[in-house]
Amino acid sequence: MTHKFAQYVILAVGALGLSALPAAADSPCPSEALSLYLVSGFSCSVGDLDFSDFSYNTGGTNPIAASSVGVAPVTSPDGPGLNFDPAAQISGSNLSQDIEVGFTVTATDGSLISDVYIAFGNVGPITGDGLATYNEQFCNLAGTCSLDVEDPGSAKSKDILLTNTALGGPVSSLVITKDLMLSTGASGSASVSGFLNEYSEVPEPRGVSILMGFGLLAGFVFFKRRQVSQN
Repeated sequence: MTHKFAQYVILAVGALGLSALPAAADSPCPSEALSLYLVSGFSCSVGDLDFSDFSYNTGGTNPIAASSVGVAPVTSPDGPGLNFDPAAQISGSNLSQDIEVGFTVTATDGSLISDVYIAFGNVGPITGDGLATYNEQFCNLAGTCSLDVEDPGSAKSKDILLTNTALGGPVSSLVITKDLMLSTGASGSASVSGFLNEYSEVPEPRGVSILMGFGLLAGFVFFKRRQVSQN
């Protein structure tokens, strides 16, 4: 084996080896109550994304049990994700509802999450002094976070590029915290039937190693054939 031949083999095997590192995905996420997702150790997947470490808190005068919050996987041109349906609704005087959902989403196919599509849907009716506010915080594993806040007077959906946030660019995992708050004020009503996320992905730098590996192997084959023909 010539020195140049050995270089081709080592580089090709190394590049292809790096491309074989993505983590395995979990079982598909079910359309079930959030209480199922809160079972210790639970994780599931939607497309090429893995969802884990679910948490839930509720408060206010009219708290909502986790068993009353529906969760469903979503797949669309905006990417895979999860939709939460708390069917939150209050009407009267000085009433409130507050629910907080948390989880971690991780790209499992050798890609990076590049943006977060947030939808704060089916808001209303909002009457009298009623108010519905939705906050979403998304953090990388290093603890750097960005925050989006939606209320009835703002857009109900938006696509947030991570390059335009404090995160600075695509990441392998995001820690998501969603906080929905409803209040009636002195007299009013408010309702929200759902909120969701979808995520877009871009190739992780190591994914380029796949092409490098195949390119180097092709170069090796060409080199070897040329060597044989010359002999």
